[in-house]
Amino acid sequence: MRVVFASAEVSPIAKTGGLGDVCGSLPKALQKLGHDVVVFMPFYRQARQWFEKSGAPLHPLMPTQVIAWANWIAEATYLRASLPGTDIPIVFVANDFFFERDQIYSDAPDGWHDYLLRYTFFCRAVIRACELLDIRPDVLHCHDWHTALLPLYLDSGLRSVPQFQRAKSVFTIHNLNYQGIAGPGAFALTGLHQRYWAPDALEHYGTLNPMKGAILLANQVTTVSPNYGREIMTPQLGAGLDGVLRSINYKFLGILNGIDADEWNPLTDPHLPVNYDETMLREKTRVKRALLKEADLKFSQKTPVIGAVSRLVGQKGFQLLLPVFDRLIAAGAQLLILGSGEPDLENALAYLGERFRDRAKVWLGFDNALAHRIYGGADMLLMPSIYEPCGLNQMYALRYGTIPIVRLTGGLADTVIPYDGTNLDVANGFGFVAADPRELQLASWLAMLNFKDGATWKTLQTHGMEQDFSWERSARQYDEVYRR
Repeated sequence: MRVVFASAEVSPIAKTGGLGDVCGSLPKALQKLGHDVVVFMPFYRQARQWFEKSGAPLHPLMPTQVIAWANWIAEATYLRASLPGTDIPIVFVANDFFFERDQIYSDAPDGWHDYLLRYTFFCRAVIRACELLDIRPDVLHCHDWHTALLPLYLDSGLRSVPQFQRAKSVFTIHNLNYQGIAGPGAFALTGLHQRYWAPDALEHYGTLNPMKGAILLANQVTTVSPNYGREIMTPQLGAGLDGVLRSINYKFLGILNGIDADEWNPLTDPHLPVNYDETMLREKTRVKRALLKEADLKFSQKTPVIGAVSRLVGQKGFQLLLPVFDRLIAAGAQLLILGSGEPDLENALAYLGERFRDRAKVWLGFDNALAHRIYGGADMLLMPSIYEPCGLNQMYALRYGTIPIVRLTGGLADTVIPYDGTNLDVANGFGFVAADPRELQLASWLAMLNFKDGATWKTLQTHGMEQDFSWERSARQYDEVYRR
């Protein structure tokens, strides 16, 4: 099948989170199944900088084109490259006014919140490129609200164009909390017929909601883990769209994301001082020793090291850690945290890191190599997320024999089987349910207690390292969705 991916982010070229990871990895696995994949994304400043730094080839595809829709007109310059490490074509849509900004999702220079206009232009540019390049998709796979208008354009008559006659749309929800909502006056930006301003399309309680429109009008809808799919059909986590999702349950499926098993492999990871696998876990101790030296902390094989690699935002739940940080230290743990995000959380964790500098280290910012060393050198990884559509960090940790301590929500509940003293034959981590600091402390204390039992700990590590979190598994499920 010819599959066209349309995404606001693609790793490693430009990303802010899991959306980019999926759209940088899933096409590779789909290609292995025989699909012909083309990826479209905006040419952000960050993408330009990535090509300048990497030296990867980037070529113009055609003269600059004029994209006209509704009462708008804008120029699109198309550039072609290959998804890194593959021959999968990636087509960039360049327009300096829309995409040459400090951050991927920055507002316009004058402060205008032009997010809907930017990604409406991107959707229209994807359509025009397919027409000009004679790309005839069997599947148009759209990701999150940024590309949510594409299924509506298909529904509104685009299939009369030869390039889209056989196209089916698949819409994947990566994070339901970001829906691209705008006021009713923004409907004119879409260029759609007035009939799409209706409760069974884009209108949602008087606002324009692109994600709702895509959910209703795409041929198939997926999200990034089975449990998150169940959660967002409830009023508690449905972000106002739970009823909409329940109404399309017949075409809605949760598919667990995968990880790049080549990049995240402790046996070959170039960022680790020593490589290892499940048959040589003693070598992991050497990684731990080097990590603690890097953190300027004392090493003891018997002292549990709890690591965390995360964006420091409310969703990730580190506000639950703050009240019990000192108690985990008093219980005998060392804490290593790498992340950046909201100033309040950054400042609070930096203060605690300095207060307990003989037992903890907090790095503010992001360092990919250091993240790899934390996954390899820590004994446990903390993920206290308030909600987590899928989560990849727990899969990285399991792959590296680092036991996750998670709040059992979304994809965390799909991947981590908490040890309860009776299920050592299947368990691979520790978990808690209530978003309560005391529950986090209890789950961490149980993990630390079991860390003292070498045989139990090694069994938990081995279970995690033997699991298949590859994209090949996920790709087979997407293949089934494409064929429906």
